[in-house]
Amino acid sequence: MSADTTASPRRETPEQAARRLGVARLRQGFLLQAVYAYCAADGEILFWRVRMKHPNGKKHIPAMHWDGTRFLPGEPAFPAGMKPVYRLPELLASRGPIYYVEGENKVDALLARGVIATTSGSATSARGVDWSHAQGRDAVVFRDYDTAGLGYARDVTRALQACGAASIAWIDVAALGVPESGDVIDWFEAHPEAGAAELDALPRLPAPHLGDAAVIPQRPAPPKRVPVAPEPLYRPPLRAAAYPLHALGSVLGGAARRIREVVQSPDALCGQSLLSAASLAVQSLADVEIDGRREPLSLWCVSIGDSGERKSATDAASLRAHRERERALADDHRTESAAYEAEASVYKAAVRKIESKGDAAEIRAARKALGAPPQRPLDPWLLLGEPTLEGLHRVYQRGRPSIGLFNDDAGDFLNGHAMGRDNRAKSAAGLSRLWDCGEFSRVRAGEGVAKCYGRRLAMHVMVQPVIAERVLSDDLLVRQGFLARCLLAWPDSTIGTRRYVSEDLAADPALHAYWQCMHARLGLPAALRTGARNELSPRVLTLTPQAKNAWIDLADGIEAQMAVRFVDVKAWAGKAASQALRIAGVLTLIDDAHAEIIERETLERASALVNYHLHEAARIVGTAHVPERIKDADALIGWCRQTGREYLYSADALRRGPSALRTREAFLAAMTLLESAGWVERMASGSVLDGKPRGRVWRLRTEVLAS
Repeated sequence: MSADTTASPRRETPEQAARRLGVARLRQGFLLQAVYAYCAADGEILFWRVRMKHPNGKKHIPAMHWDGTRFLPGEPAFPAGMKPVYRLPELLASRGPIYYVEGENKVDALLARGVIATTSGSATSARGVDWSHAQGRDAVVFRDYDTAGLGYARDVTRALQACGAASIAWIDVAALGVPESGDVIDWFEAHPEAGAAELDALPRLPAPHLGDAAVIPQRPAPPKRVPVAPEPLYRPPLRAAAYPLHALGSVLGGAARRIREVVQSPDALCGQSLLSAASLAVQSLADVEIDGRREPLSLWCVSIGDSGERKSATDAASLRAHRERERALADDHRTESAAYEAEASVYKAAVRKIESKGDAAEIRAARKALGAPPQRPLDPWLLLGEPTLEGLHRVYQRGRPSIGLFNDDAGDFLNGHAMGRDNRAKSAAGLSRLWDCGEFSRVRAGEGVAKCYGRRLAMHVMVQPVIAERVLSDDLLVRQGFLARCLLAWPDSTIGTRRYVSEDLAADPALHAYWQCMHARLGLPAALRTGARNELSPRVLTLTPQAKNAWIDLADGIEAQMAVRFVDVKAWAGKAASQALRIAGVLTLIDDAHAEIIERETLERASALVNYHLHEAARIVGTAHVPERIKDADALIGWCRQTGREYLYSADALRRGPSALRTREAFLAAMTLLESAGWVERMASGSVLDGKPRGRVWRLRTEVLAS
């Protein structure tokens, strides 16, 4: 049986297969919690068990296996008594007692605390399993506190006695205070700091002698340690592809290349900054229409980069014209506000004079003759940093209909009030509606419903990886669709490769051409609805027949890949065709502000950008979030390679090791992971290092240090 399940455009991952095979259960409301791999002694994966759980508490734990070409439901055929236990390679590579529990999630909970453990699976799974790993080993049974748990404990004990375990003890669960049907996980919840020492101190009972009813096939004793190659700790993201700067055209592309050459920020960061700034400049001028459907030209971009990637310098260059335009609008607003205050004062005085005399009919006639009151000038703001939903609504009511949300360090926005736990669903839904059709509404108790039509929001937020990992792993933001409306980019870092460039971008011809274009587009009158001051009614851009054919080819090609290459980013893939229309519209109006049609060449450039962002989403989403204990384990390996260390123990690692590793519990969890993956091997307790006997010591395998 092949264990090669590496993800590729044509091969499912185990998690994808679990979702496909369990689609009926998922539709019933079950949630996929985990996929557990069962391995042979040499580490070859033989089959998987899938854990699904319904919110009502019901569980479903099917099996599946790889037949060499595809995943199939069920376990492969095993000879009698030859089915492996969970985590078999780790058991063979370990010393000390083995804990036996019911269920893979409990094994992993014990391993995370530095305790070697295994299971055969559910309460009725002990028969037909190869228990020969326990020969000569001390065994501890930690059963579930219910009838099924007692039955499983007896089945396991019978098998362990038959295969020659050195000793067998039962944890006295009745003395632990766990609830009825409770288990080791419940005990850990009541004792979150507990580890191996605390487990060793729990009260125990001698296991009952149950005879040899379970006959275990005789076979040669397995080796104590199987010399298999270390398993990777996680699937590292692929290297980022080069951003297609050529697709931006001469104005945007020329400026992006010069920012990349002088500022030396990553190419995608330059491209995202300029494309989103261009969207802000033209989104009030037109929409794209295809087969009766309209797409605004608003683009939302999310760029990910570490501190030091020169996000602020890139943002400053891309928004220079926009900020100059905003300052000019603010200057005009001060003048207009002064005039408004004077006119309003005169108007109020006239109203008071009218209302001071005469009958009702005369007052109505005089008020009608006086006319409407003067209108407050619109607020001048073009750029926002981190608004709340209510704040954005207020801006749209009193200000310009086309604005931009731009932030070169958007941690405050994504972690702030608008996207906090209590508000993110509401904020995401409100913003998504704005992206879709330019409508924005607010419902507040006592104030009723307030709606804004004909509004546009362009966006570019730049975030650091630690925040991006959390946001991209937020199930609500992914499933709701807010993130799927964003063009993602996480380019390779340029930090450490840059040399100072003695050039002034303020005098650069490419940047001057770009700023001049932005000033010209921002200075054009917005396409307003007749009689409205701040409600847009943009004209329509249409596609030539050739451009439409190219767009249909793009949409059909992406659709064909949604069950294969883009299965994990279907939400992004579902928006890709719309994104292509929006980008093509933006590029068209940058080339010609008065254009009425989108040409095939422009649509193809937009398609290149959409394909880049869609592949970025597939590269990033799902691999962005790496659990802390895996990061800690990876950091320990890197530290050992850097310092030439061969042995690891907690006192040394916590005093001199990676700064992210701060607690003994984190160290032990990382070492358990490294041991189970074959990167280290446990030494005998009491090994002397740095002049003192150490309780727990691990040695890095020689090939790890040499790699």
